[in-house]
Amino acid sequence: MLCVDKISVSVVQKNELKVILNNCSLRIQPGQIHVLMGPNGSGKSSLIYSLMGHPSYEITEGTVHFESQSLLDMPTHTRSKLGLYLSMQQPETISGLQVLSFLKSIYELHTNKTVSAIDFLEIIKPLLAGVGLAESMLYRSVNDGFSGGEKKRFELLQMILLRPKLCLLDEIDSGVDIDGLLLIAKSLKNYKEQNPLSSIVIVTHYRRILNYLQPDVYHVMIDGSIVASGGEGLMDSIEINGYEQYAKRIK
Repeated sequence: MLCVDKISVSVVQKNELKVILNNCSLRIQPGQIHVLMGPNGSGKSSLIYSLMGHPSYEITEGTVHFESQSLLDMPTHTRSKLGLYLSMQQPETISGLQVLSFLKSIYELHTNKTVSAIDFLEIIKPLLAGVGLAESMLYRSVNDGFSGGEKKRFELLQMILLRPKLCLLDEIDSGVDIDGLLLIAKSLKNYKEQNPLSSIVIVTHYRRILNYLQPDVYHVMIDGSIVASGGEGLMDSIEINGYEQYAKRIK
């Protein structure tokens, strides 16, 4: 499904071009769940933002293919229609843009269908209930006054509505209480059951949500590169010995 081959990524910081990913490779098969772990600043978010085509991140070397199509020259909205979705760690607030109008617009763009507001309400209401959001949220502005948990569940709602093939989740479990975490985990599990060929890449620092998802592959990122990949034993090793064991390998 996804083939990332030896990419390097740069970003402009303080008027200078800084390399933040170096010789980074990743392979994801349909239906797999992958976990990106690593210390803060190791490049986890940078990797998935680069895959989505965030304008601040420039892939300067290597290749990225999704279902055999190169993503390198593809704008973000085209990648989205192709089947990629990014749940952002800190979603933007868009005052004045009604949630209902926003969701209806992105649904029509992705399905190439025009639906009435009444018909769309029939589509979105069950999804709202599934992620624990009230119907009244449809008439608020996007992320305006949302709690941390509401923002994360709203990101999840968009994902479920669009049914992407590859879900890139940047700390979807951070800043939420235990009830919110359980809702998110249950929603992701249900999504995978209903869309078995969809794949998920989740950036997280916590094990709790992973207990519900049963990931296929764990990756450790250090200094902009994936330095180790494996099964659940990788998480066990990190909880006991930390990331220093992997940092020593690349020094």
